[in-house]
Amino acid sequence: MTAQTPQKLSEKTQAYLKAAKEAGASEDQLKPLLERGLPTKKDEDYKYTSTENSLMANLLINGEQSDRSLEGPLKNLKDLPGDYQVVFINGILNQEETNLPKEVTLEEKQFEQESSDPFEAITMACQKKGYTLKVARNQKAPLVNLVQIYEGQDEGTSLSKLKILAEASSESAFLEVIFSHENQKAQSFAVTAIDCEQNAHVHHSKAILSGLAHIHIGKVTAELARDAQLYGLTFSAAGILNRNNIEVNVNGEGAHATVNGLFTARGEQHQDNFSHIHHKAAHTTSDQIFKGIMDDQSRGAFTGKIVIHRDAQQVDSSQLNKNLLLSRKAHVDTRPQIEVYADDVKCGHGATVGQINEEEVFYLESRGIPRGQAQKILCHAFGQEVLDSCPEKEVSHYLSE
Repeated sequence: MTAQTPQKLSEKTQAYLKAAKEAGASEDQLKPLLERGLPTKKDEDYKYTSTENSLMANLLINGEQSDRSLEGPLKNLKDLPGDYQVVFINGILNQEETNLPKEVTLEEKQFEQESSDPFEAITMACQKKGYTLKVARNQKAPLVNLVQIYEGQDEGTSLSKLKILAEASSESAFLEVIFSHENQKAQSFAVTAIDCEQNAHVHHSKAILSGLAHIHIGKVTAELARDAQLYGLTFSAAGILNRNNIEVNVNGEGAHATVNGLFTARGEQHQDNFSHIHHKAAHTTSDQIFKGIMDDQSRGAFTGKIVIHRDAQQVDSSQLNKNLLLSRKAHVDTRPQIEVYADDVKCGHGATVGQINEEEVFYLESRGIPRGQAQKILCHAFGQEVLDSCPEKEVSHYLSE
C-alpha cells in the first residue's frame, strides 16, 4: 500500500497522530499510522472491522490511576485460578496486588517490536513503561495470572506492553485477563510478546472479560526456538468491539504451536480475530481451532493464515474455524488461508457456519429439558471443545464457568 500524505489522512487519524506526538512518539515510530491511517474496511487486514468508525474521537491516554474506584475490577481477582498474579492498572504495575513465584521474575524493561499495525505502533511508542516476565532456565513455574485493569476517564485509552521470556527448558503457564468497569466507555490497546527459547514450554491464555462498552485491540506475538512448544488460547466474550491479532513465528526445528480461540457475542457486539502462523523451519508442527457463537445482531470474523516458508520441509499444520449462529440477524465472516512455498508438507484447513441442530434440541426437550435450557447446553458443549484443549485445567474450568 502506498504511503498517504497528511492531507489524505482522516480527521480522526490526524487527532490520534497529534496526541501520540504530544505523548512523546516520533514520526518514525508512528510510520504505520502515517502511511495507513486508522484502519477501515478498505484495509485488507481489517476487511471486516472499520476501527476508524468505531474508536473514540480522540486519543486520550489514561494515566496510572484516576479517582474512579477500583473496587469493581479488583473484586474479580479473588475468583481467578492459582495463587500468583501480576496486576497492571492502565499498563502500570500495581505492586500491592502483585505476587510471583520464585521461578518467575519481573522487571520494568522496555523492549522494541517493529510492526506495520497502527495500534501496535501507537502502543509501543506512547506507553513509556514496559515489563518483562522472565521464567528461569530449567524451572517449572506454577500458573501466574496477568491482570490488566483498564480504568480512568471516560472515552480514554489505556496502553500496555508486556513481554514473557521463557528461558531454555523452562515450563510456565499464564492467564492474561482484561478487566474494566462495567459501563465505562473506554478503549485499550495492548501488546504481549512471548519469547520461547530452546525447549521452553509456555501456556498462554488470554480472556477478555471487560465491560460491555469497552473496546479492546490487542496483539499477541510469539517466537519459538528449536523444540519449543506454545499453547495459546484466546477467549473473547465481552466488550462492544474486540480485535485480537495473533502472530506466531515457528523458527526452530522440532517446535510446535497450538493456537486456539473461542469468541461469543450478543446484542451489537463485534468480535474480530486475525491470526498468522509462520513456519520458518523444517520439521515443525502447528494446529488451530477457533470457534464462534453469535446471537442477536452481533458480528464475528475470523481470518487465519498459515504460511509455510521456503525450505520449511516436512511441516504438519492444520486449521479449522467453526461458527454457530443463534439468530437470523447474526453474521460471521471466515477466511482460512494457507500459503505454501515448500513441496514436502502436510496441511489442511476448513471452515463451517451453521445453526443449532433441531434434532438435538428435540432430544433434550423429550427428556424434560426446556427449549431455552437445551439451547444453552448445546452452545456450551460446542464451545467446550476449545476450552478443554487448554493444558491448564484450572484455567479451562474458570473460563467454562
